[in-house]
Amino acid sequence: MLRIENLDARHARVSGPLGFHEAALAAPRWRELGGSGDIALDASGLERTDTATLAVLLEWAARLQGSGRRLHLAAAPAGLVALARLSGAEALLGL
Repeated sequence: MLRIENLDARHARVSGPLGFHEAALAAPRWRELGGSGDIALDASGLERTDTATLAVLLEWAARLQGSGRRLHLAAAPAGLVALARLSGAEALLGL
């Protein structure tokens, strides 16, 4: 099960599986990212990352941007960072 933990007003941690099978349920969970400013999201605990993971995180980034906030992904798994680079999405995720 995907877990989102708000560490403080500007820092959160996401952990657990976030792949193709979890993407539909995970997409609307961007609302759980607390605070009112930009958010640094520690993604080191993500499991089973794939292109669906990237899609969900891009959705979260777009939703946050729509409310005047930015997502800064931190400690992301190497495979996820590689996918973001390959797709040109690094800046959108604050990498």
